Amino acid sequence: MPQPRLILRKGREQRQLQGHPWVYEGEIARVKGTPRDGGVADCHSHDDVFLGRGYFNSRSKIRLRVLTRHIAEDIDDALLRRRLVTALGRRRRLYPEATSLRLVHSEGDGLPGLTVDRYGPALVLQYASMGLDRRRETIERLLQELTGLDRLYARNDLAPRRLDGLELGKGFVAAPFETTVSIEMHQVTLEVDVAGGHKTGFYLDQADNYLALGALAPTAGTVLDAFCYTGAFSLHAAAAGAGEVLGVDSSTPTLEQARRNAELNGLGDRCQFESGNVFNRLRHLQRQGRRFDVVVLDPPAFTHQRGAVDKALDGYKEINLQALKLLRQGGVLLTFSCSHHISRERFEAMVQEAARDARRQLIVRQRLGQAAHHPEVMAIPETSYLKGFAVESWVRPIDPPAADCV
Repeated sequence: MPQPRLILRKGREQRQLQGHPWVYEGEIARVKGTPRDGGVADCHSHDDVFLGRGYFNSRSKIRLRVLTRHIAEDIDDALLRRRLVTALGRRRRLYPEATSLRLVHSEGDGLPGLTVDRYGPALVLQYASMGLDRRRETIERLLQELTGLDRLYARNDLAPRRLDGLELGKGFVAAPFETTVSIEMHQVTLEVDVAGGHKTGFYLDQADNYLALGALAPTAGTVLDAFCYTGAFSLHAAAAGAGEVLGVDSSTPTLEQARRNAELNGLGDRCQFESGNVFNRLRHLQRQGRRFDVVVLDPPAFTHQRGAVDKALDGYKEINLQALKLLRQGGVLLTFSCSHHISRERFEAMVQEAARDARRQLIVRQRLGQAAHHPEVMAIPETSYLKGFAVESWVRPIDPPAADCV
């Protein structure tokens, strides 16, 4: 039996030809056959050329999520297994020793809407698309087979599920287990709450940047970790030799976990954590005359909507301006945005505007992004969202270099 077909409007096939897996409602001219929600359908150009095959959903603005461009390839259990094998193999090559990392990054691994994170002995799964949500039993069976892990937890409490007509919920996939899991990351021990923590419990996308901070934090120096969550940046700075670390966050429960994490690593004497509005705390630290060798800004997304980008950039500029004023001469700012709608170019321009207002000259040490186990596909901008910079801050004009550096 031929698959139902979505026929695109004339001139709307370009994104498909470039490899983007989403077909929007407004791109479709007509439908041949009767596709079922969560079922398989084909995508064809206006002149009926095959463009791809994927999962259909009439309840979503994304009508089709393409999984294959090969007309002879079926979307079945065998395809799901191949995609999982490829995703796991990529991680083994890139992170052969890691036991806590993202194993499946949705569209980045050719499985639109599926996220799988590993925390030591446990896997945490999220389904954001109807097509894969309806194949949960198959996916979970394959993951257990391929990883050898049997502690699975579903974090289907993410709001985007509603956009696909899916209910929210979370819970154990099979037998219950202790949901506070201890993980090792770059020789730092962290406790992760897979049932109640942010995202799937932790910010795995920053894994490479935790390591980068260790190389930038001066021995015996001072570090401010703003929006510190459970203290990962703070602990990596202290483990690398920082003498004094201050973490600030608005959430008291996460700060309690940050303190426990510091004690687990024997770093409680060098790590202090304070609760409060970060915007206000940055201004208060300035009034106190505090200065730091390194400041980390890793805020939550300030916008999830394209129409609110300008307002979000105002917020980012304010915290970056205040952070730059807290840095010692030659200090390093690590600043991030996880707002997808804010491009790297606009983010960089905003940081430069903050530097101008703070009368600082910035020297780029490193451009930062999400860990490689969150793969970015060039044809799919949605797979790239985390952007950041490590910059030295100097009061203008820059002091001349030391004689031994000439």
